[in-house]
This record gives sequence, C-alpha cells and structure tokens, in this order.
Amino acid sequence: MIFIFHGNNQKASLEALNLQIGQDQESLRLDSKSIDLNQINNFLHGPSLFPNQKTLRFDNFFSIPKATQNKLIPLLLDSQINIYLWQDKALTPAQTKTFPQAQVQSFRLDNQIFKCLYSIKPKNLKYFLTLYHQIIDAEYYDLFLYLLKGHLRKLLLTSSALNLQLLRQSYLRLVELDFQNKNGRLTLPREVALEQILITLIE
Repeated sequence: MIFIFHGNNQKASLEALNLQIGQDQESLRLDSKSIDLNQINNFLHGPSLFPNQKTLRFDNFFSIPKATQNKLIPLLLDSQINIYLWQDKALTPAQTKTFPQAQVQSFRLDNQIFKCLYSIKPKNLKYFLTLYHQIIDAEYYDLFLYLLKGHLRKLLLTSSALNLQLLRQSYLRLVELDFQNKNGRLTLPREVALEQILITLIE
C-alpha cells in the first residue's frame, strides 16, 4: 500500500506520518538527494525476516527529476510492502494521481497563522496582538511557535524593518522560552511569556 502525506503544514504531516509508520522492524528512508535504484529495488523485492513489517519512506519524492521519477514509479507500484511518501508542500491533483490507489492525506495551515507571522513589524502591535490572541484561542500555540522560529531565523538572514539587535535577542529568548517550557521551569504561562517577547520586539 502507498500512503501520501503532503501540505504546507509540515509539522502536522510529519506527526501523522511518524504515527502511522510506528515501530517497524525493517525500514529504508530516502529523500530526493539520496536515490539509488538498485538499493531501492533490492529493498522492495529482496528477502526479509519481517516481510509484514517492512516499509519504505521517501521524503520529497515529487521533487526529484521527472526522468528518475518515471524509473521509480513502476518499482513502487509493483511492490507489496507499505510505502510512505512525504512532501514538504502541497501536491497538485495530477501529482497525487501518479499513484491512483494511494491513500492521500493533505495538511493545510490556517491562513491566520501566516497573517500573524507577517504582522510582526515595527509599530504594528495592536494588529499583531489581535491576531496572536486568535491563534492562542484556536490552540495553535505549538504550531505557531514552530513556524515563528523559522520566520525569525529567516528575518535574521535577510533585510528586515525590525531592529537587528532586538531581533537577535528575541530569537535567543524564544529558544530559552521553549527550553524552559519543555523542562517545566517557566514561571509564566507559555502564551504570556511568548507574547511578552514579541511585544518587546514589535513596540
């Protein structure tokens, strides 16, 4: 059976993928940069001590060159083991139809999360807080924090209207907040602690 996980909500799709794969006895994990047709063929059709628990996981299959895809597709379709294809973005209908019998799961991000991320600008506190409280009320804290880390890292590497020193300090405080929260050392609710960091950055 072939299972496809895709969408711009990478965190949720990876969690669902890992949950479904579970603890298989024998597995092969590949990505679009590590392709060996002989290795894949031998794994798919070779003998195994645990044939019913053998799985192949392929990250970003649809990002590899089309010519290579065309060689791999017949191998995957002919296989009797469970195959998991994970893509870090949304696939087109044509792409998902590559494997007509596959079970396809799509994971989309709420647009409010992106609006909140992009509202992190100087002198934009009122609008940001409105969106932030909506995110928290919808219980998106963990997902927002995950995306926020990447967003601030990106801002540190590109030109930004935000003060660079404040941006760097905020990112470090964010990492520390996450560490303290995971270790049960936060003295404030995590949502309040994060809000305080971002207020300092935006004001």
